[in-house]
Order: sequence, then C-alpha cells, then structure tokens
Amino acid sequence: MSEPTARFDLSADERRLLAFAQGVTAPYAAHQGALPLATLQEIFRKLEPSGYLGSILPASAGGKGLSPLAFAALVEGLSPALPLLGNQSVQRYLHDYGSPAQGKRFLPGLLSGDEVGAIAISETQAASDLSRIETTATRHGSDWKINGRKTWVTHGIVASLFIVLARSGEAPGQFTRFIVTPDMTGFVRRPLEPIGLKHLTFAELEFNNCEVADELRLGGEGEGAGGAKAAFPIARLLAALQALRIAQAAIEITAVYARERIVAGSTLVERSLVQRGHADLWARIEAARLLAYRAAANLADNEASTLASGAKAIGGELALEACRWAADCMGSSVLPASHRLHRLQNDARMMAVVDGTSLLNHLVVARRGIARGTSGRTKS
Repeated sequence: MSEPTARFDLSADERRLLAFAQGVTAPYAAHQGALPLATLQEIFRKLEPSGYLGSILPASAGGKGLSPLAFAALVEGLSPALPLLGNQSVQRYLHDYGSPAQGKRFLPGLLSGDEVGAIAISETQAASDLSRIETTATRHGSDWKINGRKTWVTHGIVASLFIVLARSGEAPGQFTRFIVTPDMTGFVRRPLEPIGLKHLTFAELEFNNCEVADELRLGGEGEGAGGAKAAFPIARLLAALQALRIAQAAIEITAVYARERIVAGSTLVERSLVQRGHADLWARIEAARLLAYRAAANLADNEASTLASGAKAIGGELALEACRWAADCMGSSVLPASHRLHRLQNDARMMAVVDGTSLLNHLVVARRGIARGTSGRTKS
C-alpha cells in the first residue's frame, strides 16, 4: 500500500468552510463590548449548518463528521473577527466521556446553538499544569460537594453548562470531571474584565460546597486528567491558527497604509526595510500555519502535542510581533483609540496566553525533544 500523499494546502471543501466562517463572523467584527447571549446564539445558529457546533463528532453523535483538518479550517475562519468563539469543546467531552443519559439531556441544546457550554479547568496557580489544581470534589453520601475557584472561563457569564475538573483524591493525578449548571447550590460566577477579546465574557467561578449529583459526574472517578490532557493538542492548534489570522490582518492593514503613504517622494511600500519586514512576517506566518495544520492532520499521532504546542508558541509570538511592526510602520496614524490595530493588538495579547503561553508551549516541545536526547524532529 502506498503512503498517503502529503498536502500543503487546504482542499476546496476546507477552503469553503473557512470562507463560510468568515462570512458569518465578519458582520460582528466592529461590535463593541461583549456579545449579548441572544447575539451569541444567533451566531452559533448561523454556524450550525457547517458542523461547527458538532466539532469533530461523527454524524451518529449529532456532528457533521468533520475531520480535524476540516474543523481547523472552519475555526481559522472565525478570526480575526471573533477569535476564541468556542462553544464546541463541551460537545467533545460529552461524546467522549458522557453517558447516554447525559448526552440526551445536554447535547441537543449545544448542537443547535440554543445553549452555550464552557470548560472550567484553569485556576490562579494552575492552567496547563494540572498537578496544581486546588479545587476539590469530595463525596457527600452518594453525591459530591465541590469547593474552590476557576478563573478566566470563556463564556463564563452566559454559559448554561460547565465542565469542571476537580481534585477527587489525595493521590497524584486523581481528578474527576463534573457537569455543573448555574442553578446549583453553592455556585457563584463573577465577571472578569479582559484587555482583549472584548466580544466574549470571562468569569471567575466559585464553588462553595456546590452540590453535584453523581449522575453528573462525567466519566470515571479519578480519570479526569487524561481527558483534559488529550484535549490540549486540538485546543492549541486551533488557538495557533486564530492567532496567526490576527498576525495576518496586522500585516494586511499595514500593506494598505504603505501603498498610500508617501515618504521623501516615494511610497512607503517601495522601501526595502518595509518590504523585508512584510516578507519575513508573511513567510513565518505561513510556516507556522502549516505546522498547525500538520498537527490537525495527524491529531491521533503521538507527536500531535509537540506539533500543536510548537504552532501555538510561534503563533502567539507572531501575532504580537506583527502588531508591533504594524504600529512602527503606521506611526501616528494608529494613535486614534478607534484604529483597528488596537483591537488586533489587545486580542493578540490574549491569544498569546490562552491555551498556554509561548514559554509553556516551548517547554512542552523541549521536553519532548532535546530534553529526551533527540533532535525533536518528528517523522515525516
């Protein structure tokens, strides 16, 4: 049997998915402030025919049977208008770890866009490092009580369903997932004010003896850490692609400016320094994009985490760098607070942190590469 032919571009169907997402989100690009719940639901319902809300779930589970590569193209198209829009991770958790009863109860609303789901893992001292999670879940009769805090939960103010990871035993790695709804006793959520991604709501969640029935335990007791780690590669490659779209938007608006700006008798775009900066950023953006798509095309591979972490690290850095370069090129023209670059810059600052900072993701690559005595090169 011959080896599959490597691809270095999206297929026609994948490009159509990317364009579809761009068409849905573009009208909201200039929206100021957090999107109201009704507007979010409107956007999700518009995205539903593409399979966005079903993520990579098979048709038998309510998805459209999208491959990870096709889904990545769809998510890339959300940015730069509405990066980190989310509301599809919970569906994967319910499909992979939920009981038939849980799926029947929660999936229909999520797959239709009527309900908004959120993942609550991060804490002040714990994000990708699950070992530092302090939120606890203890048995209370046949059910559970959760105590602790989660922070920077995307859609935290509007979500009607949360997947919460809590420490459920003294042994290292003893974590369990739970489905939590806002009406539960002992559950409190407070808004957080972000520097970017203003179209979203972020929240700190507090659990004060929050009572959760055992029937809302998601998956096996003590098995939560594995599921959370398994979700890292897809989350990171998706974040990388959206960050790279911000970088691309920054160099595109700079190119428009440079074609019109006259300096010492010639346009700025004719200056070799500007040409070199644009060409360098463009090439690095395209290279990082290929890395992210390589991770998407081989999501089940052991090296997917390395590829995705590498793409996320570079993508976040390039978004910040491209925005700084754009500001240098455009000078005083970007001083008005209303200039589009400011939103791109602030969104880039957020995207450089979500799903792991560049430092953390570089460390992941290093641990899997040079730290184990290899070059870090993956098999072709």
